[in-house]
Amino acid sequence: MTSPAPEQHGIPTAAVLDLLDDLERPGIDPHGLVIARHGVPVVRGTWAPYRQDLPGLVYSVSKTFTAIAVGHLVAEGRLTVDDLAAKILGVPDPTGFTVRHLLTMNTGHSAEQVEQVGFDSALLLGTPPEHEPGTHFVYSSPASMALSSVVTTLTGERLTDYLRPRVLDPLGIRDPWWVPHRDAELDIDQGFSGLHLTVEDVARLATAMADGGRYGGAQVIPAAWVAEMQRAWSDNAESPDATGDWAQGYGYQVWRCVQGFRADGAYGQFGLALPERGLAVGYLGATRAADRVLDAFWRLADRAVDGPLPPDPAAAARLDARLATLDTWPGRLDLDPNPTPSDAVSPVPWTLREQADGADTWSLDVGGRVLTVSEDRWRTHVVDWPQLAPAGEPYGAGSVTDPVLVLALRARRAGTGVEVHAVVPTSPHRLVARGEQGGRLDLAWTTSPLWRASLSTLVVPAALARRAG
Repeated sequence: MTSPAPEQHGIPTAAVLDLLDDLERPGIDPHGLVIARHGVPVVRGTWAPYRQDLPGLVYSVSKTFTAIAVGHLVAEGRLTVDDLAAKILGVPDPTGFTVRHLLTMNTGHSAEQVEQVGFDSALLLGTPPEHEPGTHFVYSSPASMALSSVVTTLTGERLTDYLRPRVLDPLGIRDPWWVPHRDAELDIDQGFSGLHLTVEDVARLATAMADGGRYGGAQVIPAAWVAEMQRAWSDNAESPDATGDWAQGYGYQVWRCVQGFRADGAYGQFGLALPERGLAVGYLGATRAADRVLDAFWRLADRAVDGPLPPDPAAAARLDARLATLDTWPGRLDLDPNPTPSDAVSPVPWTLREQADGADTWSLDVGGRVLTVSEDRWRTHVVDWPQLAPAGEPYGAGSVTDPVLVLALRARRAGTGVEVHAVVPTSPHRLVARGEQGGRLDLAWTTSPLWRASLSTLVVPAALARRAG
């Protein structure tokens, strides 16, 4: 629902309706949306089976929280951006990488070097770069992970614990969960990814970024740090993928935009801050065309005005009705029409049988766990994972307490077979399973999880999954 009406905050309701049209075009799979103006949420929407209160993986939006932790350490006098990262971590330092080099992804390493280093901070800091530090931008998740190690080394706390009283609690982010990581002998939060947030959480972050670090009367990010983090410290215009909003420069773990700046996660997880317009947006989705999502928001921003607009009751009624029925089914997706079986996706086979007591209702067998699937509505299931995951899976019982997988299921007939959509609502990802009843289904991702295309990378603690209902 909309409260207050967008017109009260200078946003035409018709512009919001046009935005929804843009977000529901083929190839863009929207999951959650919050638009705020001058700190006030004006529009909220969640596409089923996603829920406003269930946190999901936001990928590299996590990096922005890592940078904010560094900013608090700077404000507390415990760190400067010119400090040597290797000296803090107590590892060899042949090059002299500073904290600023890590923040701006300006270590001078080539893309090939970053890939070879992997997630080992000592190896990153000990690898002489191909370019002079401070002169060459390459997007580097290992640099962000090294910042997480810096924070934990200086504070004795993981990012989540350090940020909780300073940022997370004031933003109203309750029960946050960050995927754990082991960096040499140090237990840390991943830093570069792994944080699970709701779309409301992302919108609150964006609201604070758009208002000089303030939220709800509290200074949750040091004002001087907000000013510094949004500067274009790195010129990325010559990067291979630089175009549009990915060619405006990179700050302290945020991207500059054609309007404002943003926290940015893979497949279109966005916290957009437009200080000049008093706009903040939290958005979660799954697309390979993230530029189209940003362009849609810039069109909305261009239609916002200072001061209230006349009411538009007819448009408001249409918007309220639409927000109440948002759904990713049947989906506006560009799907692979010929998916192939992949044991890498699931460690166990998926098979489907029609239930005898109801039309268009099936029993889906996932490694011996039988789940009900129907066409009329989404059904959400929480599946215990240790009994399904093979030994050695990286996000199995060894790194996640009581690991479970949340699956929201819906199906429809497809020719002589059936097509099952299996959304993992604690992530941006969706599997499409196709095949004949009684046979093994072929699995395909609409967007593949980063690093390993396995369901095991998407498990969460049982405590978080309980919020799936």
